[in-house]
Amino acid sequence: MEKPIIAYVTITVFKMVEVLVLYYSRGGRTEAMAKAVAEGAQGVEGVTALLRRVDYSNIYDLITCDAVAFGSPNYFGYMAGLVKDFFDRALAVREKISSKPAAAFTSGGGANDSALLSLERMITSFRLEKVADGVACSGVPSEKDLATCKKMGEELGKAACSRAKSPVE
Repeated sequence: MEKPIIAYVTITVFKMVEVLVLYYSRGGRTEAMAKAVAEGAQGVEGVTALLRRVDYSNIYDLITCDAVAFGSPNYFGYMAGLVKDFFDRALAVREKISSKPAAAFTSGGGANDSALLSLERMITSFRLEKVADGVACSGVPSEKDLATCKKMGEELGKAACSRAKSPVE
């Protein structure tokens, strides 16, 4: 009697690393910057970017992403109210998102970076890891501003990949 042949197959499943680009924009300036961040993130092998307006996003998007970029117009020296509202709603899940790579970008009518500082304070408050310098754009984003945003996306993507490869304790 012949012995049956037993074959073992190992299947490896690779999860794409996801960078969430969460922003608010009314006039299109912040949206242009958000698209550049997403483009930079997607340029990193194994990374996909989820581009979401904050008013069409939910807390689950923040929990399930591997890294996040926050973008907002500069309204009276602060982030947009809808972005602040998102942070208020996310406070309950702060422990689930701590240590994720994060960065921030803003656009506004003047050379003021106070909205950027308010976003970066939120990054600190939520115990996220700031992995790229913030970008504050005055007026319509220039090609240089968009290139800086794209670089931010690349840095986020690389940080997310590095974090995903690290052992989980």
